[in-house]
Amino acid sequence: MGQTGRHTSSYSDPPGRSHSRERSVRYSRKRAKRRVYTLVAFILFFGLAVIFAYKPASAATRTLLQSFQVDESNQQAASSPIEEETIVQFQPTEDAPQVGVSDFAIRDINAISIVSWQGAKNCGESFDVTLKGVSELEPVSFTATNCTVFPMSGTGADTYTVTVTGSGAYSLTAAKNGTTELARDIRTGLAGRADQMPLNITGWGRGEDYYDHFKIQVTGGSTNGAISFLTDGCTVTPAVGTAETEFEVTVNRVGAYSLTAMMDGNTNYNTAYSALLSGCSSKSNQSTMHIEDWVSDAKSGETFTVRIFGGSTSEAIALTPVNCTAVLLSGNEYEVTVDAVGPYALTATRPGNYGYNSTSASQSGVSEKSRPHTLAVSGWAETKNCNDTFPIKVVGGAEGAPITFIASGCTVSPSSGTTETKFSVTVTSAGGYSLNAVMGETAQYEAEQTRTYHGQSGKGIQNALQIENWNANAPAGTAFEITVTGGNGTGATTLSTNDGCMARLKTGESNVYIISVYPLAGKDYSVNVSRAGDATYEASSEAIFEGTTAGAVQAALAMSGWNNNAFPGSTFDIRLTGGSGDGEIDFAPQGCKVDPADETGAYTVTVIALEGEPYSLSVTRAGDGNYTPTSIEQSGTARNLEEAAVTTILDPVKSTTYSWIYICGGIVLLFGVVLLIMQITNTPRRRRHRR
Repeated sequence: MGQTGRHTSSYSDPPGRSHSRERSVRYSRKRAKRRVYTLVAFILFFGLAVIFAYKPASAATRTLLQSFQVDESNQQAASSPIEEETIVQFQPTEDAPQVGVSDFAIRDINAISIVSWQGAKNCGESFDVTLKGVSELEPVSFTATNCTVFPMSGTGADTYTVTVTGSGAYSLTAAKNGTTELARDIRTGLAGRADQMPLNITGWGRGEDYYDHFKIQVTGGSTNGAISFLTDGCTVTPAVGTAETEFEVTVNRVGAYSLTAMMDGNTNYNTAYSALLSGCSSKSNQSTMHIEDWVSDAKSGETFTVRIFGGSTSEAIALTPVNCTAVLLSGNEYEVTVDAVGPYALTATRPGNYGYNSTSASQSGVSEKSRPHTLAVSGWAETKNCNDTFPIKVVGGAEGAPITFIASGCTVSPSSGTTETKFSVTVTSAGGYSLNAVMGETAQYEAEQTRTYHGQSGKGIQNALQIENWNANAPAGTAFEITVTGGNGTGATTLSTNDGCMARLKTGESNVYIISVYPLAGKDYSVNVSRAGDATYEASSEAIFEGTTAGAVQAALAMSGWNNNAFPGSTFDIRLTGGSGDGEIDFAPQGCKVDPADETGAYTVTVIALEGEPYSLSVTRAGDGNYTPTSIEQSGTARNLEEAAVTTILDPVKSTTYSWIYICGGIVLLFGVVLLIMQITNTPRRRRHRR
């Protein structure tokens, strides 16, 4: 038991102390064993490292080594107490080499190796590498893909700069003399797109007012790609260009505006941006207004043409004239007329808008009273006949000035007016005629007169002769008046008729005639009128007026003896007078009847209408070859029969065919009435006598 190395307890030890001593002995022994194991493992590892340092390791050997190292590390971690474990972590630095599995391989001390290789750079970035496994004087060369190395060759003592030239995979191969694997080392990496150099804009900041223009140029970048812009409140022309393009910026609003330039990237570079450039603009002053060809010493009433232009907006030009008027002719030309004597002026203003202030220009002058423009007569005719009329117009002078005329052998209508009035000239005699137009003096203009306009006239053609109130269908045997009008001059008027009528001048009249037509219907009649010429007018053309007589109007038809309030059944005699010709008499009775005429020419009318009803009689005498029909109508209302007795006694007896019958009837009726009265009178007396 004593050979186990454990301490045995004695009777003199305190209770429990022997147990702790045993645990301490066991723990010491375990630690001693671990130190032995560690020393043996270190010796083996060092021996293998020396062997592999002089001989390249195969892939299987490298894998075995790595497994061994991992197992050893795990074993050390497991054998160490937890309370004594200390973990130290190392963070890679920026310059730390990016290595793969192969970098853990232990190369032969004679193999070339690239140190400080960077396998994750962007396009355009550079880093330095050195070589290991090459003597300071031994030459080395490089082969690069998607990258460059400077210098391309050297010795093991040099430092080389690697620059990535594009995005994607890149690699570098270092080689020294010899063809074995030990004489060459290959390193690879993967590059991303690089940021371009910042863009710079020159010429910015000259846009202080709305619609200002200024030039800029964009420099910088790495790709020399297309340049475009992000704008707010301004525009760029051209919209796309290159670093060689000169761009023009136009401010298109009042207030803040800004611009950012962009250069397109490519497979190796990202898009590049400039800094955000900004500015602030205010309303701009428009370009200067101009009033050209102004006349500052024009006479009152004088007219001249000016050109008004300028400004920057599209607003219409507003004119403010003083003692003058300005009228737009076309484009930018205006006609200015001085209206008064003294100062005159004109101000032209181009209104502003959102981006521009208003602008204006003025011109002035002083005018004097002057003669008006030459006065003339337009439309004058030099060869007209007497009584001819032609229009004229007075031109020139002063607008609104009064115009009168001096005329000979002609008249002007109206006799006065202005240059706006339309006048007409009428030649009043044969031979010569002349005219002068005179413009009266005004507050601004002196009087003016035209030259004398002459003309030569021949005999005029008379106006057509007319007959007023002509009756082309006069009744046979009647007469009517006519008035002869038309014609010109002092020549005598001649009137002749055919055998259907005759004419005579009405007493006290010079052109009124009485025409009597033939007393037979259907007879043609005509009148010829002509007027002789005189020194001024030719003889007139003959005027012929024709007609045909119509039937004559009969004498008025009259009726005597008509009773318009007869009893029903009574009769009365009527007689007809008047009428003309031999036309038949026709009766049209209503509520009565008519018997034929007796030997005396009387007609008996019998009333057949009932009491209170109307009755009438229309009598017509027919026309004949010379007379038109004529008629008369009478009417009445039948009386009540209760009035018959009184009427019979009071009315005189009519000597008609039925007169005696009526008289006898009346006597019998009267006798009956007397007997009735007597009977009534005697009856009461007998009754009283009996009592």
